[in-house]
Amino acid sequence: MAYDYRWETGGVRVVVVATVLRWIFLVTGVGILAAFLVTAVRARHAGAGFGELVDVLENRWFATDQVFLAVLAGLAGSWAAEWAGGARGAVAESVPTLAPLGIVAAFVVSRAAGPFRVKLLSLVAAPLLLGGVMTGW
Repeated sequence: MAYDYRWETGGVRVVVVATVLRWIFLVTGVGILAAFLVTAVRARHAGAGFGELVDVLENRWFATDQVFLAVLAGLAGSWAAEWAGGARGAVAESVPTLAPLGIVAAFVVSRAAGPFRVKLLSLVAAPLLLGGVMTGW
């Protein structure tokens, strides 16, 4: 009976969307990390020091504080979804789900040359909404 209720209210569609979003961000996040590792290995073989690699990571790929901010925004979206009637998972389950989202959001901000509102949208608004869908429903 619970399955029929979820089907009638659209709950199954939300679960499918959440699963698809999780996989998209997981594959994209792993791709970004793999591309950075290739860049880091090439730079290291060219004689770059570890400090230079950290600078490349922070300036060209993504900054860890931006990833953290995006993950926190995703958690806030998860809690907002719970408040609106969803079922929020535990933080220990939500953070690994939202980490690839944070990596992708921070990468977009690092590459974006637009105004501040585009960066704010990428780091806060998008993870807030997507975090609610990915972990809160």
